[in-house]
Amino acid sequence: MEDRYIHDAIYSVAVTRLENIARNFDSAAPDDLRSRIIEVLGDLGMWPEECLKEQEGMTHLLAA
Repeated sequence: MEDRYIHDAIYSVAVTRLENIARNFDSAAPDDLRSRIIEVLGDLGMWPEECLKEQEGMTHLLAA
């Protein structure tokens, strides 16, 4: 895996958001936990390869 470096402030905000998610974990809603973590990673521009493969066959539309 290749290292990836991002601005200190963005990294700090992401860590704070992840910490907040962990502190407020609701075991009755595990899917929400996963979704919230994915949102934080997405904001950092981190996506699994499967997302790239899905985009290859898609037509991109612009919303007005």
